[in-house]
Amino acid sequence: MVPNITEDDRGRRGFLKMAGATTTIGAGSMLAGCASSNSGSQGNGDGNGDGPKTAANTQTESTGEIQPGGTLTVAMQSDYDTLHPHKIPGTTGTTIAENIGNALVKATPKGEVKPDLAREMPTVSNDGKQYTFKLRKGVKFHPPYERELTADDVVENWRNILDPDYGAYGLSTYKGTLTGENVTPKETVQKTGKYEVTFNLTEPFAPFLIKQAKMSAFGWFNIVPMEAVEEHGKDFGTPKTGIWSTGPFIYQADKSTAGSKYVLEKNPNYFKEGEGGQLPYLDKLVFQISPESTTRTSSLKSGQIDIDESAAATSIKDLKNREKTHVVSKPSSAKMSQWVNRRNYEPFTKTKVRKALMHAANRKAIVETKFRGYAAIAHSPLPPWHWAYDKDAAVTYENDTKKAKQLLKEAGESSFSFTCEPTNQPKFIDVAKILQQNYKKIGIDMSIKPASKGTTWQPLVGGWDDKSVPPKSWHSMIENYTWGFSADDFTYATFHSEQPFNYTYYSNEKADKAMEKARKTRDRKKRKEHYATAQKLITDDMPKPFLVWNNVSHAFRSRVNNFDVYPTAYMLFENVWVSQN
Repeated sequence: MVPNITEDDRGRRGFLKMAGATTTIGAGSMLAGCASSNSGSQGNGDGNGDGPKTAANTQTESTGEIQPGGTLTVAMQSDYDTLHPHKIPGTTGTTIAENIGNALVKATPKGEVKPDLAREMPTVSNDGKQYTFKLRKGVKFHPPYERELTADDVVENWRNILDPDYGAYGLSTYKGTLTGENVTPKETVQKTGKYEVTFNLTEPFAPFLIKQAKMSAFGWFNIVPMEAVEEHGKDFGTPKTGIWSTGPFIYQADKSTAGSKYVLEKNPNYFKEGEGGQLPYLDKLVFQISPESTTRTSSLKSGQIDIDESAAATSIKDLKNREKTHVVSKPSSAKMSQWVNRRNYEPFTKTKVRKALMHAANRKAIVETKFRGYAAIAHSPLPPWHWAYDKDAAVTYENDTKKAKQLLKEAGESSFSFTCEPTNQPKFIDVAKILQQNYKKIGIDMSIKPASKGTTWQPLVGGWDDKSVPPKSWHSMIENYTWGFSADDFTYATFHSEQPFNYTYYSNEKADKAMEKARKTRDRKKRKEHYATAQKLITDDMPKPFLVWNNVSHAFRSRVNNFDVYPTAYMLFENVWVSQN
């Protein structure tokens, strides 16, 4: 499920390609490191209970009558690798692709699941194993593939997504329920009418809908005309080619410049209407790549851009106090952690050593100094705003130098040294420097060696079958890991044995069983009990030091209306309009 508010770079993209080649990518990841704040979201998830629980004010107010037309310019921190929705690794690509395409269902900023290409919520069998979707009629793909979308397209897309040779990142999301050993997509994904598709799961899967919802799953399940994929091959999704789908905006390859700006124009045949009539309201949507936060801030103040994807914490107060600029900062699904080599570097193989690091870390200081309060201390695998979060179940670690020293002594490691390789971005380097001073107080010498994202992640990839991963020579790194709305992503996908995104290589049989029960249990109250068990076990083992939940902080001009803020940091503009005067 994380990309940026994660400020990707080319090295990270290369890593992701490599990761895709060595393992099946799951429903979320380090891919999208977002930024969001300290109060949360209220929703009903997928009807089975898998979305967040609270979400304060998540939308800008409209001022006056809706005014169709105009151009909206959005500044993004990083470039993208591909717009191919089934293979997107990060926030920038996801945000652009989500404005071009649609999935069967869509997540609201509150985590509720609503129909998208489906004309209503699916019919679900009593045993929770069969989902039948009735599709909207008259939905058309973008020119030149301008034909009606039918059940055949949904089935073809899904069967490709579930085919290991296709290379879709969402494959492992439904491994064991729609595909896998003795399970074939030809049996589990079926056309049951011209405008009807039925999914036959091998077992109940509570997060079935939320994990495929638009604006929740990296766009991995958006529907595209497969003839376009076949025609363009590897060029499908590149800046020079773009993608085609059914969404509110159409990619303009001839007006876009790789690494600089990407232009989308209104789809005049979009199938949705809003309060102001035909959607989208905007004529043009421009994504401008602007890595430097100071440049984005000055461009916002001068009116050169309308939205800054990620406002720097140091500039938020100033932007809030200006007449023509605003900032909305909300809790996100992005957690910053310190990965340590708990598998092959002896000090970190000891649980008490990892716990000592937790007690030594002054995370309150990190929140207050580095993030100016626009973050929250991470106590659990789940964010505080999530319905499955249980503050009483999680084992918490207060900043206590004396206790940290005692734990080190009990572990037989009164002092040692190691190298930390934070991703070469200010937020990670600055946090590393704070931790360096914290650890020094308990006799641990941590040297800091910043690296590109590709270098940072590479030692951790693909090692369930190779016990030498990560290598003993690699010690630690600091990065973000971002998911969507699903409790299953924060727990099962990240900490269950053998899962491809479990980069701590953590394995606990009791925790595994609790997470397995949770994903098969449709009743939210009972699911929360299973997640409480998992949270207690994981935080007691502390596979990696949890640091903070970042905030998603979008800054925008006052002329922007109906702008929703998602904890995932993705942005959708089908309902946004700009004041023309």
